[in-house]
Amino acid sequence: MFDLLDGFWWGMPMADIPEVTIPLLAVGLIFGIPIIAILTTHQRKMAELIRRSQPQQVDPMIQQQLSSMQSQISDMRSMMQDHIINNDRPSTPNSVEQRLNS
Repeated sequence: MFDLLDGFWWGMPMADIPEVTIPLLAVGLIFGIPIIAILTTHQRKMAELIRRSQPQQVDPMIQQQLSSMQSQISDMRSMMQDHIINNDRPSTPNSVEQRLNS
């Protein structure tokens, strides 16, 4: 068994631990940070691909309101067209001249 009070840890003297761990830590950071960046970028791109490939779920209530608004717009468009046609239709042959002279 090892005893920290005796100065040994993993069979190494306590004085050698900083000399070994600092270079290992430096190498780990040099290679670890780019690997982590690559993996997180890959994970983000894959999540975007999965989200883009799935159909968008629309709330049924929103879909119902949207279709209601579309039908109202269609009704308003047809009413406007009827109004324009009725105003452009001359009631008497001289009505256009009367409107222009007024």
